[in-house]
Formats: sequence, C-alpha cells, structure tokens
Amino acid sequence: MFFVESSENSHLCPVCQGMLRYRDSRPRIRKKEGGTKERLMIRRFRCQDCHSYHNELPDCLVPYKHYEAEVIAGVLDEVIRPDDLDSEDYPSFNTMLRWLQWFHENLQRIEGYLRTVGYQILNLGEELLFTSDLLLNKIRNRYQNWLELILRLIYNSGGFLTSILW
Repeated sequence: MFFVESSENSHLCPVCQGMLRYRDSRPRIRKKEGGTKERLMIRRFRCQDCHSYHNELPDCLVPYKHYEAEVIAGVLDEVIRPDDLDSEDYPSFNTMLRWLQWFHENLQRIEGYLRTVGYQILNLGEELLFTSDLLLNKIRNRYQNWLELILRLIYNSGGFLTSILW
C-alpha cells in the first residue's frame, strides 16, 4: 500500500487511522521527461494497529509508475505528446497510451473518491454528492499540480486506483 507524503507530517494509517512506525527504506526509480533517471529512497512504515505496510511517496511520484507525476499529468493534459521533440522516445508512445487508458479506466473511481473525501473528510456538504459538475475537471482547471493533489487525497484516505493489466 502507498500513502503520499504531504506537507503535514502526521503518519497515520490510511486504512485504520492507527499510528505508523518507521520500518525501513527501499530504493525507487524516478524518471523525468527525456528518460533521465534518479534513485530515491522511499520510507516504509507499518501500522501498529492493523499491521499493514505502507510506502511513503513524495508528491512527485505516482503509485506503481516510474515517471514523475508532472510528466504523466503533461501527457494526460496533452502538453507532452508523442511528436514532442523534448521527450524524444521517453516516455514512449506505448507508455503514453497506457497512461491515458489507466486514467480513463479510473475516471469514475477518481470522481467517487473526490466526492467521498469532500463530503466525509472535508465536510463540504451533501450538495457535493449530488452535483452534476465533475470535481476532477474543476481541480484540473484550477491547479497545475492537479494529479499530485488528487493522488494525495485518494491514497491518504485509504483509496486506490486500479492498474492496467497488460
């Protein structure tokens, strides 16, 4: 399981809200546009109550993806395209297609999590649950780092997004 590190340093289990205790660290690859790789050390925690393990990810990473969130969001927003000379072959055309498919397959799940978090955690009111406006579109239009924001909300509230099985 993952939780995304945020500016607050409360280490609560996203599953049961128990206290997380540091266990160890492990390396994680971070790829940037153009294929540049960095190795980051990711802290792993274990919940003292439910005994589940959690990887602490910085906001710049997406669970189960090597490329940083900014690159993935650029592809989803069509800022980074296959014919973009800056990206050359990194990310590849097939990788971009997988991200687009992953995003489209998770759209309803993302919208559901945003409404649930807004209602249950942020106390934004019942009208949020029944509005026809898409919350994801509002966030995408308002914040440049929209992908990092929604991932933090989803994973830190105990949610997850499905991966594409290829």
